[in-house]
Amino acid sequence: MKSPSLVLALALLTVSQLSPAIAATSTLTVALNAQNGSGESGTATLTQAGADVKVVIALKGAPATAQPAHIHDGTCASIKGVAYPLSNVAGGSSTTTVKGVTIDKLLAGTYAINVHESAADLGKYVACGDIVAK
Repeated sequence: MKSPSLVLALALLTVSQLSPAIAATSTLTVALNAQNGSGESGTATLTQAGADVKVVIALKGAPATAQPAHIHDGTCASIKGVAYPLSNVAGGSSTTTVKGVTIDKLLAGTYAINVHESAADLGKYVACGDIVAK
């Protein structure tokens, strides 16, 4: 007669082999919508790169001058403080590697990607997108 704990262990092992593994999110595209009549819109593509996330911003209608960008706590409707700084957007593009974060961590929280008009006018937002699962 088999012991109950051996039967339970075999049952759990069988179930664990049948259950599909939950895959980590490898890429996510965030729509960046124009804010304050800026006419600037586009995307931010997040790609998992090991323990880091690569963020590529592409904006249409953006000026050649540098525009600060960040991942903020909160949503576009209720922006809070900067959670992760990003490289300035210049000529409509920016690429940043955010160290020590995963896309799934960002999805588990409440975050938005925000582009500001300029370093001199951080209070004016020109594009924003909430980081949410599609």
